[in-house]
Amino acid sequence: MKKTKILLVDDDLDFLQASKAILEQSGFEVMLAEDGKKGLKYAKSENPDLIILDVMLPDINGFSICRELKQDPNYSAIPIIMMTAVGAKPDSYTEQIAKEHSADYYIAKPVDSKKMIEVINDLLAKEKPTRTKEGVKARILLVDDDPDFLDATKQILIANKYEVITAKDGEEGIAKAKHDKPDLIILDVIMPGKDGYTVCYELRKIPQTRPLPIIMLTAIGQQLSMPDYAVDIAIDHLADDFIDKPVKTETLIKKIEKHLLFR
Repeated sequence: MKKTKILLVDDDLDFLQASKAILEQSGFEVMLAEDGKKGLKYAKSENPDLIILDVMLPDINGFSICRELKQDPNYSAIPIIMMTAVGAKPDSYTEQIAKEHSADYYIAKPVDSKKMIEVINDLLAKEKPTRTKEGVKARILLVDDDPDFLDATKQILIANKYEVITAKDGEEGIAKAKHDKPDLIILDVIMPGKDGYTVCYELRKIPQTRPLPIIMLTAIGQQLSMPDYAVDIAIDHLADDFIDKPVKTETLIKKIEKHLLFR
């Protein structure tokens, strides 16, 4: 089983090694970076499952690193825990700054190792709920800019025992496809920013998302004089299947089961 990968960024070498040992004893794979530039480099090249980030670094402060990663759709889904000895009291000014920079959690130094492991597990559980044979059948990423359709389809999929991740546009969809490792993607064509065809094609160029089944869906087929043309475009952009809106629940579930059968 692949281990959960954690990136630990801190300029205190003793703290790095001690924390690495604690995290590895808890079953995590750990990468170390002793400055901000290296931390950013590893975050973007290694795509860790979680980042533990010190505020006070010799080159780039942790707040700036956190903000840069959270503003980038390719890495925004990665949970970030910020920590520092500055402002050790709860609800400190430092903690408020961390929240304003979109950190997922803040821990004051000295770090309680038991508390740190609990926080890590809680954040990872939110990002990647545990799958069970009798519970969730598979994880599906649903990408659509229509909030009503997104919510209604999510409830249908949950009722059919699927775990559901949602994204409201193409950029967020690509980021979550890379980070959350879905078993299948349902992708709308008409979205703000990148259209679904482009998103599908880009996902096929990324090694970790290339094998994922992608079902495209849209009402565009109804607007064309030759509705099959929409299907042809989807196929040209390497989609596995196409469903025209409005989507029938029975058709959607059958298509999902069909493509998951070969996973």
